[in-house]
Formats: sequence, C-alpha cells, structure tokens
Amino acid sequence: MEYHLGTIGYTEYEDGSFRYVIAPNYSVIALLHPPLFQGIPGVNLDLHRKEYVRENRTPVFVSERAPAENREDVRELLDMHGLEYLNRLEWLIRTPTRYSGDNLYVIRAEEADLNAPVFVGDLSGLGARSSQATKALLDMICRGRVIQGEGFSIDDSNRAEYFAILHALYAKEKSFIDKQRQAGIERASAEGKYQGRQRRRLDEIVFADVMERYDAATINAEQAARELGVSRATFFRRSKEFHESGPR
Repeated sequence: MEYHLGTIGYTEYEDGSFRYVIAPNYSVIALLHPPLFQGIPGVNLDLHRKEYVRENRTPVFVSERAPAENREDVRELLDMHGLEYLNRLEWLIRTPTRYSGDNLYVIRAEEADLNAPVFVGDLSGLGARSSQATKALLDMICRGRVIQGEGFSIDDSNRAEYFAILHALYAKEKSFIDKQRQAGIERASAEGKYQGRQRRRLDEIVFADVMERYDAATINAEQAARELGVSRATFFRRSKEFHESGPR
C-alpha cells in the first residue's frame, strides 16, 4: 500500500526567501502504526495542526533526504535530474534514490482534483475472488480520497473502519492466491517445468522516451511506471540501471 500522509507546499520569492507548508492527512496517518510509521521527522503531529509552516527554514524531513549545497558532487546530481539550481523538494520528487532511515518519500501531486469524490459500485461482491477490486478500494482509502457508492460513503469520519474491514478481506484473499500459486510452482518444479520468474524485457525505444520525459520532469514516477506497465519499485530499479549503463 502507498499511503498519502499529506502535502508539502513550497514557494520561492524574488528576494531569495522561501516558505514550506506541510499539511498532514490525519485520517490516513491514523491507519498506520509503528514500526511501519513513526512520524514525520521535524513535525510534531501530536499538536494536530492543520498546517506546519517553515519560513526560510528547510524542514528536517526534506533536509535529511536532499543533498546539501556544499556537497562536492551536487552539480552532478543536479544535472542528472535536469535541475539548474538546488531545489531540495524538487530534487526529492525527481530522484529514484530512497532515504534509508524510514519508508517516507515524496511524489509530485496529481493534477486531478483530489478533493472530488470517487464514485464506485456497491460492495456486495467483495470477498469472493475480488482481490483486485478490494485492492483498488484500499488504494483510494490510503490516498485519502472520498469514496461514494450505492448506499455507502467513505471519508475521514469512517476511513479507519472501512480500511480495517477491506484490509482483512484483501489479506485473506491474497493469502489464498499465494498458497495456490506456490502449490502450482511446487508441482511444476517437481515435473521439471518451472524455470523461475523471468525478468520483464522493456522496449528500449519506449523506455528511453519515458526516461527522457521523466528526467525532464514532464512526467512523474507513477506516470512513467504506468506507461511502461511496471510497478513503481521496478521503475526505480530500471531507472537506476538506465542512468548507469543504458536500458536493458
């Protein structure tokens, strides 16, 4: 699951001053517990503020993940991601490098209206070979979306309750599917037919085009992964390989 924990707004002014505004999504944060989530560095969530503002100060969350201005290879890092100067937040959005201290990372906000409700059908079919539908609902819940359907509505007031129910259904169904898959692998292996999971081959021309647009920041990692038909994690791995030695 990818949990959208809030938004980070950044404004630069002509006089060189800047302003960060961090707006937590508390109803999504409430879905997480240690050790998976241990807070946002530099932000006291116990205060439950709507916004946390940093005037001319880079938030700890950003500064500990982005390169410093005096870093020796900072120019190389900027060129790699098409940046003319060091904008730490923009660098975090563009880089595939992940901070090792926690599971938090930054993505560019979607252009779609995230405040608009998502309309879906009823939930009567969930729980019977419907892991994909359940996962889709869970994804929207974890993104903080308002979901409306036939006879029900999911919003900040009941997000945790629906998450608990749907997550239990999804975990049960996924466990069943995984056991079936493993049983099939064991049978095929016993018969000498299983050769292991094969690395997916990407069209080099398409991949190079996607990487060019990603490096130029005209598309984000989610859009790039979607165009290539791979997961975000796979895209980041292939992106690293591309920058090191070209597409494979």
